[in-house]
Amino acid sequence: MELKLKQGLPHQQKGIQAVANSLTLSNFSENKFFYTNPVLNLDKEVLLSNIKNVQEHTKIHPEYKGLNAIGNYLNLDVKMETGTGKTYVYASTIFELHKRFNINKFIVVVPSLAIKAGATQFLTDPYVKKHFKDVCGYNAEIDLQVLESVKRKKGKNYFPSAVREFVSGSTQNTKKIQVLLTNMALLTNS
Repeated sequence: MELKLKQGLPHQQKGIQAVANSLTLSNFSENKFFYTNPVLNLDKEVLLSNIKNVQEHTKIHPEYKGLNAIGNYLNLDVKMETGTGKTYVYASTIFELHKRFNINKFIVVVPSLAIKAGATQFLTDPYVKKHFKDVCGYNAEIDLQVLESVKRKKGKNYFPSAVREFVSGSTQNTKKIQVLLTNMALLTNS
């Protein structure tokens, strides 16, 4: 079976642009350290205005216009039906946010081990990397770290190497996007 990727499908572009257009350059300030993203300024009025504007202009169905208060973090959800290309959309969104705002560290949390395996395969596939570079014109590559469950040895907990690699990844290399991929169970189990 051959993988075929197509750029610019309307239902996918709608999700990518909705997230990217919810943010503006004025929402960010320079990062202070070589290992951090630009700082997202959580100006509630500006962000809420941007999100409402995107929802109105992209004709989002009222059922999907959940607008929670913006607290100490920002969570933007893109809801899509099964089989419509969610992995492609979030990968494209990562590239678009990197291109527009110089964000180069992302954490992707998926619901199951099977989806994590599929996402890992997709994000590391040479054809996919070539597609995003040559077809989409993104001048960067995803450096994927996959967080796996760690077995305890003699009662000791060890810091996962995937997290260490992700955290220590530098923002000075503008052609690398650091992505940490994990599944929900690793975040909820102690």
